[in-house]
Amino acid sequence: MPLIFIEVKKPNNREGIVAERNRINERFKNPKFKRFANITQFMIFSNNMEYDDSDPEPIQGAFYASSSYSNPVFNYFREEELFNLTNLLKPLSEETEIAVLKDNNLEVIRTNPEFQTNKDHNRPTNRLCTALLSRDRLAFILRYALVYVAEPGGIQKHIMRYPQLFATKAIERKLNAGVKKGIIWHTQGSGKTALAYYNVRFLTDYFQNQQVIPKFYFIVDRLDLLQQAQREFTARGLIVHLIDSREAFTRDIKATQALHNHHGKAEITVVNIQKFRDDPDVVGCWPTTKDYDINIQRVYFLDEVHRSYNPKGSFLANLSQSDTNAIKIGLTGTPLLGTDYNSRDLFGDYIHKYYYNASIADGYTLRLIREEIATNYRMILQQALKEVEVRMGDVDRKYIYAHPSFVKPMLNYIVTDFAKSRGALNDDTIGGMVICDSSEQAKQMFEIFNTDYGPNRPPPPMKSPKKCRYYRPQNLPPFTTSTPKKRGKSNAPP
Repeated sequence: MPLIFIEVKKPNNREGIVAERNRINERFKNPKFKRFANITQFMIFSNNMEYDDSDPEPIQGAFYASSSYSNPVFNYFREEELFNLTNLLKPLSEETEIAVLKDNNLEVIRTNPEFQTNKDHNRPTNRLCTALLSRDRLAFILRYALVYVAEPGGIQKHIMRYPQLFATKAIERKLNAGVKKGIIWHTQGSGKTALAYYNVRFLTDYFQNQQVIPKFYFIVDRLDLLQQAQREFTARGLIVHLIDSREAFTRDIKATQALHNHHGKAEITVVNIQKFRDDPDVVGCWPTTKDYDINIQRVYFLDEVHRSYNPKGSFLANLSQSDTNAIKIGLTGTPLLGTDYNSRDLFGDYIHKYYYNASIADGYTLRLIREEIATNYRMILQQALKEVEVRMGDVDRKYIYAHPSFVKPMLNYIVTDFAKSRGALNDDTIGGMVICDSSEQAKQMFEIFNTDYGPNRPPPPMKSPKKCRYYRPQNLPPFTTSTPKKRGKSNAPP
Protein backbone atom coordinates (compact mmCIF):
# COMPACT_ATOMS: atom_id res chain seq x y z
CA MET A 1 0.00 0.00 0.00
CA PRO A 2 1.53 3.38 -0.98
CA LEU A 3 1.65 5.08 2.42
CA ILE A 4 3.73 8.08 1.35
CA PHE A 5 3.82 10.00 -1.91
CA ILE A 6 7.10 11.81 -2.74
CA GLU A 7 7.42 14.38 -5.52
CA VAL A 8 10.87 15.83 -6.23
CA LYS A 9 11.62 18.56 -8.78
CA LYS A 10 14.86 20.03 -10.06
CA PRO A 11 16.29 22.99 -8.13
CA ASN A 12 15.25 26.41 -9.44
CA ASN A 13 12.34 24.90 -11.33
CA ARG A 14 9.83 27.32 -12.77
CA GLU A 15 7.40 28.62 -10.11
CA GLY A 16 9.09 26.40 -7.53
CA ILE A 17 6.98 24.31 -5.19
CA VAL A 18 3.90 26.43 -5.97
CA ALA A 19 3.66 24.75 -9.37
CA GLU A 20 3.64 21.31 -7.78
CA ARG A 21 1.06 22.36 -5.20
CA ASN A 22 -1.26 23.56 -7.95
CA ARG A 23 -0.68 20.33 -9.84
CA ILE A 24 -1.51 18.10 -6.86
CA ASN A 25 -4.66 20.16 -6.24
CA GLU A 26 -5.87 19.39 -9.75
CA ARG A 27 -5.03 15.70 -9.39
CA PHE A 28 -6.73 15.11 -6.05
CA LYS A 29 -9.85 17.07 -7.05
CA ASN A 30 -10.39 14.48 -9.77
CA PRO A 31 -12.83 11.83 -8.44
CA LYS A 32 -10.82 9.15 -10.23
CA PHE A 33 -7.91 9.79 -7.84
CA LYS A 34 -10.07 9.61 -4.69
CA ARG A 35 -8.98 6.07 -3.80
CA PHE A 36 -5.32 7.01 -4.23
CA ALA A 37 -5.79 10.10 -2.04
CA ASN A 38 -7.45 8.00 0.66
CA ILE A 39 -4.70 5.40 0.96
CA THR A 40 -1.91 8.01 0.89
CA GLN A 41 -1.14 8.92 4.51
CA PHE A 42 1.03 11.95 3.83
CA MET A 43 3.04 13.53 1.02
CA ILE A 44 6.50 15.04 0.58
CA PHE A 45 7.27 17.77 -1.97
CA SER A 46 10.72 19.15 -2.70
CA ASN A 47 12.77 21.00 -5.27
CA ASN A 48 15.91 20.18 -3.26
CA MET A 49 16.61 23.76 -2.21
CA GLU A 50 17.00 25.35 1.21
CA TYR A 51 14.06 27.28 2.69
CA ASP A 52 13.84 30.98 1.94
CA ASP A 53 12.49 32.36 5.24
CA SER A 54 12.21 35.87 3.82
CA ASP A 55 9.53 34.78 1.33
CA PRO A 56 5.98 34.58 2.78
CA GLU A 57 5.01 32.08 0.07
CA PRO A 58 6.75 28.67 0.32
CA ILE A 59 8.39 28.54 -3.12
CA GLN A 60 11.53 26.53 -2.46
CA GLY A 61 12.52 23.80 -0.03
CA ALA A 62 11.28 20.40 1.14
CA PHE A 63 7.78 20.24 2.62
CA TYR A 64 5.34 17.66 3.92
CA ALA A 65 1.54 17.62 3.91
CA SER A 66 -1.37 15.37 4.77
CA SER A 67 -3.38 14.09 1.83
CA SER A 68 -6.31 16.27 0.84
CA TYR A 69 -8.91 16.46 -1.91
CA SER A 70 -8.03 20.15 -2.30
CA ASN A 71 -5.55 22.73 -1.06
CA PRO A 72 -3.08 20.65 1.00
CA VAL A 73 -1.16 22.68 3.57
CA PHE A 74 2.59 22.56 2.95
CA ASN A 75 4.42 22.31 6.30
CA TYR A 76 8.04 23.21 6.94
CA PHE A 77 10.20 20.71 8.82
CA ARG A 78 13.26 21.72 10.83
CA GLU A 79 14.96 18.76 12.49
CA GLU A 80 15.80 19.19 16.18
CA GLU A 81 17.23 15.77 17.01
CA LEU A 82 20.59 14.28 16.07
CA PHE A 83 20.56 11.04 14.10
CA ASN A 84 23.24 8.39 14.17
CA LEU A 85 23.58 8.33 10.41
CA THR A 86 26.26 5.65 10.55
CA ASN A 87 23.72 3.16 11.87
CA LEU A 88 20.72 4.65 10.10
CA LEU A 89 22.01 4.97 6.54
CA LYS A 90 23.53 2.14 4.57
CA PRO A 91 26.11 2.92 1.88
CA LEU A 92 24.66 2.92 -1.63
CA SER A 93 26.12 0.13 -3.70
CA GLU A 94 27.33 0.88 -7.21
CA GLU A 95 25.12 -1.88 -8.63
CA THR A 96 21.97 -0.38 -7.09
CA GLU A 97 22.82 3.12 -8.31
CA ILE A 98 23.40 1.91 -11.88
CA ALA A 99 20.20 -0.14 -11.82
CA VAL A 100 18.10 2.87 -10.73
CA LEU A 101 19.66 5.18 -13.31
CA LYS A 102 19.30 2.58 -16.04
CA ASP A 103 15.65 2.02 -15.17
CA ASN A 104 15.03 5.76 -15.64
CA ASN A 105 17.23 6.00 -18.74
CA LEU A 106 19.52 8.46 -16.96
CA GLU A 107 22.85 6.66 -16.88
CA VAL A 108 24.48 9.67 -18.52
CA ILE A 109 24.11 11.85 -15.38
CA ARG A 110 26.07 9.49 -13.13
CA THR A 111 29.29 11.48 -13.53
CA ASN A 112 27.54 14.84 -13.40
CA PRO A 113 28.80 17.01 -10.48
CA GLU A 114 25.24 18.08 -9.66
CA PHE A 115 24.19 14.44 -9.33
CA GLN A 116 27.07 13.79 -6.95
CA THR A 117 26.10 16.82 -4.87
CA ASN A 118 22.44 15.87 -4.64
CA LYS A 119 23.33 12.38 -3.39
CA ASP A 120 24.68 13.89 -0.17
CA HIS A 121 22.65 12.94 2.92
CA ASN A 122 22.52 16.58 4.03
CA ARG A 123 20.65 17.85 0.97
CA PRO A 124 17.10 19.15 1.72
CA THR A 125 15.24 16.22 0.15
CA ASN A 126 17.44 13.60 1.77
CA ARG A 127 17.24 15.35 5.16
CA LEU A 128 13.44 15.36 5.09
CA CYS A 129 13.25 11.74 3.97
CA THR A 130 15.56 10.72 6.80
CA ALA A 131 13.56 12.80 9.29
CA LEU A 132 10.12 11.49 8.32
CA LEU A 133 10.75 8.06 6.82
CA SER A 134 13.29 6.47 9.15
CA ARG A 135 11.72 3.39 10.73
CA ASP A 136 10.98 4.70 14.24
CA ARG A 137 9.95 8.20 13.11
CA LEU A 138 7.59 6.85 10.44
CA ALA A 139 5.99 4.46 12.93
CA PHE A 140 5.45 7.40 15.32
CA ILE A 141 3.89 9.58 12.59
CA LEU A 142 1.53 6.88 11.33
CA ARG A 143 0.33 6.06 14.83
CA TYR A 144 0.13 9.46 16.53
CA ALA A 145 0.66 12.34 14.09
CA LEU A 146 -2.38 11.95 11.81
CA VAL A 147 -5.93 12.89 12.76
CA TYR A 148 -9.26 13.46 11.04
CA VAL A 149 -10.87 16.73 12.14
CA ALA A 150 -14.58 17.48 11.77
CA GLU A 151 -14.59 21.01 10.35
CA PRO A 152 -17.73 22.97 9.34
CA GLY A 153 -16.87 22.34 5.68
CA GLY A 154 -16.40 18.61 6.17
CA ILE A 155 -13.81 16.13 7.41
CA GLN A 156 -10.18 17.24 7.08
CA LYS A 157 -7.02 15.23 7.59
CA HIS A 158 -4.38 16.98 9.70
CA ILE A 159 -0.78 16.06 10.38
CA MET A 160 1.41 17.14 13.29
CA ARG A 161 3.45 20.29 12.83
CA TYR A 162 7.11 19.66 13.55
CA PRO A 163 7.16 21.69 16.83
CA GLN A 164 4.26 19.56 18.09
CA LEU A 165 6.16 16.41 17.17
CA PHE A 166 9.33 17.46 18.96
CA ALA A 167 7.38 18.74 21.98
CA THR A 168 5.77 15.30 22.27
CA LYS A 169 9.17 13.61 22.06
CA ALA A 170 10.51 16.06 24.67
CA ILE A 171 7.66 15.18 27.04
CA GLU A 172 8.57 11.52 26.64
CA ARG A 173 12.22 12.23 27.50
CA LYS A 174 11.23 14.21 30.61
CA LEU A 175 8.94 11.42 31.82
CA ASN A 176 11.67 8.85 31.23
CA ALA A 177 13.96 11.00 33.38
CA GLY A 178 11.39 11.09 36.20
CA VAL A 179 10.37 14.74 35.71
CA LYS A 180 6.73 15.36 36.65
CA LYS A 181 6.21 18.97 35.58
CA GLY A 182 7.35 21.51 33.02
CA ILE A 183 6.34 24.19 30.52
CA ILE A 184 5.68 24.00 26.80
CA TRP A 185 6.56 27.49 25.52
CA HIS A 186 4.95 27.66 22.10
CA THR A 187 3.95 30.99 20.60
CA GLN A 188 0.32 31.95 20.06
CA GLY A 189 -1.34 30.24 17.13
CA SER A 190 1.04 27.28 17.15
CA GLY A 191 -1.65 24.74 18.07
CA LYS A 192 -1.24 24.08 21.80
CA THR A 193 -4.74 22.59 22.13
CA ALA A 194 -3.98 20.25 19.24
CA LEU A 195 -0.69 19.40 20.97
CA ALA A 196 -2.64 18.35 24.06
CA TYR A 197 -4.83 16.12 21.87
CA TYR A 198 -1.83 14.42 20.26
CA ASN A 199 -0.38 13.78 23.70
CA VAL A 200 -3.58 12.22 24.97
CA ARG A 201 -3.10 9.59 22.29
CA PHE A 202 0.64 9.24 22.78
CA LEU A 203 0.65 9.21 26.60
CA THR A 204 -2.22 6.73 26.72
CA ASP A 205 0.00 4.16 25.02
CA TYR A 206 3.07 5.33 26.96
CA PHE A 207 1.47 4.60 30.34
CA GLN A 208 -0.41 1.51 29.27
CA ASN A 209 2.93 -0.05 28.32
CA GLN A 210 3.75 0.40 32.02
CA GLN A 211 0.43 -1.15 33.13
CA VAL A 212 -0.79 2.30 34.22
CA ILE A 213 -4.12 3.88 33.26
CA PRO A 214 -3.85 7.64 32.51
CA LYS A 215 -6.55 10.22 33.19
CA PHE A 216 -6.24 13.54 31.36
CA TYR A 217 -7.33 17.04 32.40
CA PHE A 218 -7.20 20.28 30.42
CA ILE A 219 -7.50 23.25 32.79
CA VAL A 220 -8.57 26.72 31.59
CA ASP A 221 -9.58 29.92 33.36
CA ARG A 222 -12.37 31.31 31.18
CA LEU A 223 -15.68 30.06 29.83
CA ASP A 224 -14.80 30.92 26.23
CA LEU A 225 -11.57 28.90 26.50
CA LEU A 226 -13.52 25.95 27.90
CA GLN A 227 -15.90 26.13 24.94
CA GLN A 228 -13.00 26.46 22.49
CA ALA A 229 -11.17 23.48 24.01
CA GLN A 230 -14.35 21.40 23.96
CA ARG A 231 -14.87 22.25 20.30
CA GLU A 232 -11.26 21.44 19.34
CA PHE A 233 -11.14 18.13 21.21
CA THR A 234 -14.57 16.99 20.06
CA ALA A 235 -13.72 17.76 16.43
CA ARG A 236 -10.73 15.42 16.77
CA GLY A 237 -12.80 12.58 18.17
CA LEU A 238 -12.13 12.85 21.91
CA ILE A 239 -14.92 12.35 24.43
CA VAL A 240 -15.00 15.60 26.45
CA HIS A 241 -16.18 15.75 30.06
CA LEU A 242 -16.83 19.33 31.29
CA ILE A 243 -16.35 20.69 34.82
CA ASP A 244 -16.93 24.28 35.92
CA SER A 245 -17.69 24.04 39.65
CA ARG A 246 -15.70 23.27 42.77
CA GLU A 247 -17.92 20.39 43.81
CA ALA A 248 -17.76 18.67 40.42
CA PHE A 249 -13.98 19.02 40.30
CA THR A 250 -13.61 17.61 43.82
CA ARG A 251 -15.78 14.61 42.97
CA ASP A 252 -13.94 13.95 39.73
CA ILE A 253 -10.40 13.90 41.07
CA LYS A 254 -11.51 11.61 43.91
CA ALA A 255 -13.18 9.17 41.52
CA THR A 256 -11.41 5.88 40.92
CA GLN A 257 -12.61 5.56 37.33
CA ALA A 258 -10.38 6.80 34.52
CA LEU A 259 -13.17 7.28 31.95
CA HIS A 260 -16.70 8.64 32.10
CA ASN A 261 -17.84 7.03 28.85
CA HIS A 262 -18.74 3.34 28.57
CA HIS A 263 -17.29 2.77 25.10
CA GLY A 264 -13.60 2.80 26.00
CA LYS A 265 -12.95 5.82 23.78
CA ALA A 266 -10.17 8.30 24.50
CA GLU A 267 -11.36 11.00 26.88
CA ILE A 268 -10.27 14.29 28.41
CA THR A 269 -11.81 16.35 31.22
CA VAL A 270 -11.89 20.10 30.55
CA VAL A 271 -12.02 22.16 33.75
CA ASN A 272 -12.86 25.86 34.00
CA ILE A 273 -11.38 27.12 37.28
CA GLN A 274 -12.53 30.73 36.89
CA LYS A 275 -15.03 30.51 39.76
CA PHE A 276 -12.87 28.66 42.28
CA ARG A 277 -9.19 29.12 41.42
CA ASP A 278 -8.53 30.94 44.73
CA ASP A 279 -10.82 28.77 46.86
CA PRO A 280 -8.74 27.15 49.64
CA ASP A 281 -11.08 24.13 49.79
CA VAL A 282 -11.06 23.12 46.12
CA VAL A 283 -9.68 19.66 46.65
CA GLY A 284 -10.43 18.73 50.22
CA CYS A 285 -9.28 15.39 51.53
CA TRP A 286 -7.54 13.17 49.03
CA PRO A 287 -7.83 9.37 49.30
CA THR A 288 -4.62 7.42 49.63
CA THR A 289 -3.43 5.02 46.96
CA LYS A 290 -4.54 2.04 49.05
CA ASP A 291 -8.15 3.15 48.52
CA TYR A 292 -7.85 2.50 44.78
CA ASP A 293 -8.53 -0.71 42.95
CA ILE A 294 -6.68 0.57 39.88
CA ASN A 295 -3.55 2.59 39.27
CA ILE A 296 -4.44 5.99 37.80
CA GLN A 297 -1.88 8.45 36.48
CA ARG A 298 -3.37 11.94 36.37
CA VAL A 299 -2.00 14.24 33.66
CA TYR A 300 -2.89 17.95 33.88
CA PHE A 301 -2.50 20.27 30.89
CA LEU A 302 -2.74 23.79 32.32
CA ASP A 303 -3.56 26.33 29.62
CA GLU A 304 -2.20 29.90 29.63
CA VAL A 305 0.05 29.40 32.66
CA HIS A 306 1.42 32.93 32.30
CA ARG A 307 -1.87 34.41 33.44
CA SER A 308 -4.12 32.78 35.98
CA TYR A 309 -2.13 30.72 38.44
CA ASN A 310 -1.29 33.01 41.35
CA PRO A 311 1.69 31.69 43.34
CA LYS A 312 0.10 33.18 46.48
CA GLY A 313 -3.27 31.60 45.71
CA SER A 314 -4.48 28.20 46.79
CA PHE A 315 -5.37 26.36 43.58
CA LEU A 316 -1.87 25.27 42.58
CA ALA A 317 -0.98 24.27 46.13
CA ASN A 318 -4.12 22.19 46.48
CA LEU A 319 -3.64 20.63 43.06
CA SER A 320 -0.08 19.61 43.92
CA GLN A 321 -1.03 18.23 47.34
CA SER A 322 -4.05 16.36 46.04
CA ASP A 323 -1.90 13.99 43.99
CA THR A 324 1.84 14.30 44.43
CA ASN A 325 2.36 11.81 41.61
CA ALA A 326 0.36 13.85 39.07
CA ILE A 327 2.02 15.17 35.92
CA LYS A 328 1.54 18.90 35.30
CA ILE A 329 2.33 20.32 31.86
CA GLY A 330 1.94 24.09 31.50
CA LEU A 331 1.10 25.60 28.11
CA THR A 332 1.93 29.21 27.30
CA GLY A 333 2.94 31.51 24.49
CA THR A 334 4.24 34.25 26.80
CA PRO A 335 5.79 32.92 30.03
CA LEU A 336 6.29 35.42 32.83
CA LEU A 337 9.94 36.17 33.59
CA GLY A 338 9.65 38.83 36.30
CA THR A 339 11.13 38.64 39.79
CA ASP A 340 7.74 38.69 41.53
CA TYR A 341 6.19 35.95 39.43
CA ASN A 342 8.22 33.55 37.30
CA SER A 343 6.46 30.77 35.42
CA ARG A 344 9.42 28.40 35.83
CA ASP A 345 9.30 28.69 39.63
CA LEU A 346 5.72 27.39 39.58
CA PHE A 347 5.72 24.86 36.77
CA GLY A 348 9.33 23.78 36.39
CA ASP A 349 11.78 24.06 33.52
CA TYR A 350 10.86 24.38 29.87
CA ILE A 351 10.11 21.09 28.19
CA HIS A 352 10.12 22.55 24.68
CA LYS A 353 10.21 26.01 23.09
CA TYR A 354 8.87 27.33 19.80
CA TYR A 355 9.32 31.06 19.37
CA TYR A 356 7.36 33.74 17.57
CA ASN A 357 10.07 34.33 14.93
CA ALA A 358 10.14 30.61 14.09
CA SER A 359 6.36 30.61 13.69
CA ILE A 360 6.63 33.55 11.27
CA ALA A 361 9.33 31.76 9.27
CA ASP A 362 7.17 28.62 9.10
CA GLY A 363 4.15 30.56 7.86
CA TYR A 364 1.92 29.86 10.88
CA THR A 365 1.98 33.49 12.09
CA LEU A 366 1.55 36.57 9.93
CA ARG A 367 4.46 38.97 9.70
CA LEU A 368 4.20 42.30 11.52
CA ILE A 369 5.29 45.55 9.93
CA ARG A 370 6.56 48.24 12.29
CA GLU A 371 5.95 51.82 11.17
CA GLU A 372 7.34 54.95 12.74
CA ILE A 373 4.82 57.37 14.24
CA ALA A 374 4.37 60.66 12.38
CA THR A 375 6.79 63.35 13.59
CA ASN A 376 4.11 65.92 14.42
CA TYR A 377 2.21 63.44 16.58
CA ARG A 378 5.41 62.26 18.23
CA MET A 379 6.01 65.84 19.39
CA ILE A 380 2.41 66.16 20.59
CA LEU A 381 2.64 62.92 22.59
CA GLN A 382 6.00 63.84 24.10
CA GLN A 383 4.63 67.22 25.19
CA ALA A 384 1.49 65.61 26.63
CA LEU A 385 3.62 63.10 28.54
CA LYS A 386 5.74 65.87 30.08
CA GLU A 387 2.64 67.80 31.16
CA VAL A 388 1.11 64.74 32.79
CA GLU A 389 4.36 63.92 34.61
CA VAL A 390 4.53 67.47 36.00
CA ARG A 391 0.86 67.32 37.03
CA MET A 392 0.92 63.87 38.65
CA GLY A 393 4.46 63.81 40.04
CA ASP A 394 6.24 60.60 41.03
CA VAL A 395 3.58 57.91 40.50
CA ASP A 396 3.40 54.55 38.76
CA ARG A 397 4.03 55.01 35.04
CA LYS A 398 0.89 53.09 34.12
CA TYR A 399 -1.25 55.88 35.60
CA ILE A 400 0.67 58.50 33.62
CA TYR A 401 0.12 56.59 30.38
CA ALA A 402 -3.57 56.18 31.27
CA HIS A 403 -4.16 59.92 31.83
CA PRO A 404 -6.67 61.47 29.38
CA SER A 405 -4.17 64.20 28.40
CA PHE A 406 -1.90 61.49 27.00
CA VAL A 407 -4.48 58.96 25.81
CA LYS A 408 -6.62 61.41 23.84
CA PRO A 409 -3.95 62.64 21.36
CA MET A 410 -2.63 59.10 21.02
CA LEU A 411 -6.10 57.81 20.20
CA ASN A 412 -6.65 60.64 17.74
CA TYR A 413 -3.47 59.64 15.90
CA ILE A 414 -4.50 55.97 15.83
CA VAL A 415 -7.98 56.70 14.48
CA THR A 416 -6.74 59.21 11.91
CA ASP A 417 -4.01 56.87 10.66
CA PHE A 418 -6.51 54.00 10.58
CA ALA A 419 -8.95 56.01 8.47
CA LYS A 420 -6.17 57.05 6.08
CA SER A 421 -5.13 53.40 5.68
CA ARG A 422 -8.65 52.44 4.71
CA GLY A 423 -8.68 55.15 2.10
CA ALA A 424 -5.21 54.37 0.79
CA LEU A 425 -6.02 50.67 0.44
CA ASN A 426 -9.59 51.33 -0.74
CA ASP A 427 -10.91 48.75 1.71
CA ASP A 428 -13.57 49.61 4.31
CA THR A 429 -13.48 46.09 5.75
CA ILE A 430 -10.08 46.55 7.41
CA GLY A 431 -10.27 46.23 11.21
CA GLY A 432 -7.78 46.97 13.94
CA MET A 433 -6.77 46.29 17.52
CA VAL A 434 -5.00 48.56 20.00
CA ILE A 435 -2.61 46.83 22.42
CA CYS A 436 -2.58 48.94 25.58
CA ASP A 437 0.08 49.35 28.25
CA SER A 438 -2.31 48.56 31.12
CA SER A 439 -5.95 47.87 31.89
CA GLU A 440 -6.26 51.47 33.11
CA GLN A 441 -5.09 52.79 29.75
CA ALA A 442 -7.40 50.38 27.90
CA LYS A 443 -10.43 51.54 29.92
CA GLN A 444 -9.56 55.21 29.42
CA MET A 445 -9.07 54.73 25.68
CA PHE A 446 -12.33 52.85 25.36
CA GLU A 447 -14.20 55.64 27.18
CA ILE A 448 -12.66 58.40 25.05
CA PHE A 449 -13.34 56.47 21.86
CA ASN A 450 -17.03 56.06 22.69
CA THR A 451 -17.28 59.73 23.63
CA ASP A 452 -15.41 61.22 20.65
CA TYR A 453 -16.02 58.63 17.92
CA GLY A 454 -19.03 56.64 19.07
CA PRO A 455 -22.07 56.10 16.82
CA ASN A 456 -24.30 58.44 18.88
CA ARG A 457 -22.03 61.44 18.51
CA PRO A 458 -22.75 63.49 15.36
CA PRO A 459 -19.70 64.41 13.30
CA PRO A 460 -18.55 68.03 13.56
CA PRO A 461 -19.38 70.30 10.62
CA MET A 462 -16.73 70.26 7.93
CA LYS A 463 -16.51 73.06 5.40
CA SER A 464 -13.14 71.93 4.19
CA PRO A 465 -11.11 68.93 5.32
CA LYS A 466 -7.95 71.04 5.09
CA LYS A 467 -9.24 73.56 7.67
CA CYS A 468 -10.53 70.95 10.09
CA ARG A 469 -7.93 69.58 12.46
CA TYR A 470 -10.09 66.87 14.02
CA TYR A 471 -12.84 64.91 12.34
CA ARG A 472 -14.69 61.69 12.95
CA PRO A 473 -13.98 59.01 10.33
CA GLN A 474 -17.12 57.31 9.13
CA ASN A 475 -18.03 53.63 9.45
CA LEU A 476 -15.49 52.78 12.14
CA PRO A 477 -15.78 49.26 13.54
CA PRO A 478 -16.52 48.61 17.23
CA PHE A 479 -13.48 49.57 19.26
CA THR A 480 -11.40 46.78 20.81
CA THR A 481 -8.57 47.07 23.29
CA SER A 482 -6.26 44.42 24.63
CA THR A 483 -3.89 44.54 27.56
CA PRO A 484 -0.69 42.47 27.76
CA LYS A 485 -0.01 40.93 31.14
CA LYS A 486 2.69 42.50 33.30
CA ARG A 487 6.03 40.66 33.23
CA GLY A 488 8.00 42.80 35.67
CA LYS A 489 8.63 46.47 36.14
CA SER A 490 9.45 48.59 33.14
CA ASN A 491 9.91 52.29 32.61
CA ALA A 492 9.62 52.09 28.84
CA PRO A 493 6.81 54.10 27.23
CA PRO A 494 4.01 52.19 25.47
